Amino acid sequence: MVKPESAARKYNRCWSCKQTWWQANEKRMKAELSAAAKAAAGRAAELLDAVPVAADVPAPLATEWRWWAAKHLQGAIAAEEVMGKDGERDRVLARVTSAAATLLPTKEQAGRSAAAEGVLRLVDQAHWAEGWLHQLTGRGARPVPTDDLENFSFLLEEVLTDWAKGPAEAAAENRANGYPAPTTAEITRSLTRAVISMTDDEVFAPLARYLRTYRELLVPVVPDGKGRYGRLDVVIWMPGTIPDIVVEIDSAPNPASAQKLAFARDAGALPLWVRFRSGSIEKIDGVSVLDLREAVRAVRDAGPS
Repeated sequence: MVKPESAARKYNRCWSCKQTWWQANEKRMKAELSAAAKAAAGRAAELLDAVPVAADVPAPLATEWRWWAAKHLQGAIAAEEVMGKDGERDRVLARVTSAAATLLPTKEQAGRSAAAEGVLRLVDQAHWAEGWLHQLTGRGARPVPTDDLENFSFLLEEVLTDWAKGPAEAAAENRANGYPAPTTAEITRSLTRAVISMTDDEVFAPLARYLRTYRELLVPVVPDGKGRYGRLDVVIWMPGTIPDIVVEIDSAPNPASAQKLAFARDAGALPLWVRFRSGSIEKIDGVSVLDLREAVRAVRDAGPS
């Protein structure tokens, strides 16, 4: 049942047999592939050292490419050694080399992505397109009008005020049944869902079918003390000339968030900072800060002590 061309590739089982065999050996094979990929880290690094990367590529973007390329190249080496996939290393090396030659996006690419859906994809990662357009054009800061920022801040504040009622009731019920108060991580996840739900408001109704909501978009900002690009908690993209809404959610003072929001402000977005739990509230020109410390304290303290 093995065709000659399959035999030439060292595929010594027909498709049906391969599937049955894989199902029986999947766990072991995955473990072997993982071990082989880890063992190939040094060889992959040597191959990548020889791949040219243009001098104008920002160091953090080159770092993203190298991490992505190493992962795929190690997997290719493991596939050759464990599964007999001859030529896989050369195929993947050609792919990552091609990607290295076009790492830095053009202003045209960033502009098209910012207008089409708000996301620019670089080495399999989703980046905030408007941020890259601002970075590549070198244009000056263009913060949105104060009235627009205040209007959207007021809308989000209303949404989060309503949000606080639901978790407080749930927390009270849980504590009455012997469960602990919600953790910071749980509150952060719940707040994130609430922020995204802002788009359900009737204000967005005319744009509902067009707008896009994203989480964890990379932004071309390297926070102090870091070596890689930061990520934005929530980005709401809307078509046309309407600014993107950029939201950071933090339980305590976070200088990295302040840097990202200041960049978003200069790029023409509506920057909103949701703060809860502890620490002082930093004021940043052109960034709206929503203080949820009292609301979240009420959520955590709801129910019997």
